Amino acid sequence: MSAANRPRQVTAAVLGLWLVVLCALTAGDTGGRQSRGGVTVLATWTGAEGSAFRELLDTFTRDHGIHVDYQGTTALREVLSSEVDAGTPPDIAVLPSSGELASYAQQNLLAPLDEVLPAGRGTAYGALWTPRLTAGGPVYGIAVKADLKSIVWFDRDRRRSTLPALAADGRQWCVGMGGDATSGWPGTDWIEDLLLQQQGRSVYQDWATGGLPWTDPRVERAWRSWGSLFGTDTARTALITDFRAAGARLFAPDPPCALEHQGSFIRGGYARPADADFVFSAGLLPRADRRSTAREVSADFAAMFRGTPQARELMRYLASADAQRAWGSKTARNSTHPFFANRDVPLDAQGDDAVDRRIATTLRDSASLCLDASDAMPTRMRLAFQRAALIYLSDTTQRPDGLLRSLEKVRQSLRGDPDQPWLSTVCG
Repeated sequence: MSAANRPRQVTAAVLGLWLVVLCALTAGDTGGRQSRGGVTVLATWTGAEGSAFRELLDTFTRDHGIHVDYQGTTALREVLSSEVDAGTPPDIAVLPSSGELASYAQQNLLAPLDEVLPAGRGTAYGALWTPRLTAGGPVYGIAVKADLKSIVWFDRDRRRSTLPALAADGRQWCVGMGGDATSGWPGTDWIEDLLLQQQGRSVYQDWATGGLPWTDPRVERAWRSWGSLFGTDTARTALITDFRAAGARLFAPDPPCALEHQGSFIRGGYARPADADFVFSAGLLPRADRRSTAREVSADFAAMFRGTPQARELMRYLASADAQRAWGSKTARNSTHPFFANRDVPLDAQGDDAVDRRIATTLRDSASLCLDASDAMPTRMRLAFQRAALIYLSDTTQRPDGLLRSLEKVRQSLRGDPDQPWLSTVCG
């Protein structure tokens, strides 16, 4: 090697070394901010909902310098269980069931969230939206998204005065029981809401928390009310119809049905969401107390499986009014719009019109809200309830007594199972 070439080679080596150093220094830098690590998140949101949530997480990354690896799946229960069993759970999972949240907390798999709740949480979130295993115990989940149930959808072109007569005709209900691995859950929603509107929140809570037997006459009455509402043709159609498709018939040129008992999330799936309106179910369900102001609700609860600094920071962000307001703004018009339990999120950030704002107002201001009962029950109880709803709908001429006795045996077996806890309260 000649002496003349040696300086060039040394210079090239030095430059190469500097490039390696610069790449290492800037790797993971987002928007000019050096990376501060990462966090993994698992939730059920896919499609348009998933895109809006990903945009929110991208905003978090740009502002905080923390990378978020998000996985959206419609099989969350199975994916999460597999990852937990393998010892590799996500840092944060958003659970659509308060019962599953309680189960993971009971197994000491969740980090308490008291330190990451936003300041002033007493006014921003009520106790219903921050579940605890025991009164006064630590918080293990935060409702980052909420939905209103106890409502019935209809085409706004129909006169409201005609709705009671339509409701009395079982052929006028659009019903679908299909839901992938969770088929039957729309039936549990019907029975839960019937019990709530017929018997009130005290009986409902006693049943949902495992204190009231399934064979109690008041529970049986709710089942029989549901079964008596539908004719054979409606029930048969419901069993082969996906819940996402059931309400599409509301807006057909010659609609075969006029009413759908379904949660607030369904409006985004309608072909003409601007034409959809709702009334509270107490005014239409059979044998309901027409004066009832009780409302069934559901929520998606963010829980922390690994309490890393990055996960804590993302949890604070997801629970904040600023993040939820941004989430609403990132949702495409006429898509499934998110509603929030956080009272600090303004109403105009939770929808495009008066219907959305009525939903948001009820979630924020109602004094009698109760969580979806089957969501709050232990997993074995919930799955047995869903199967029983399908069996009963397949032949509503039968009495539900046998099914209720079978469900009661499941309830009794779970009362002593420490890994299948019941929430102490579901109504706020």
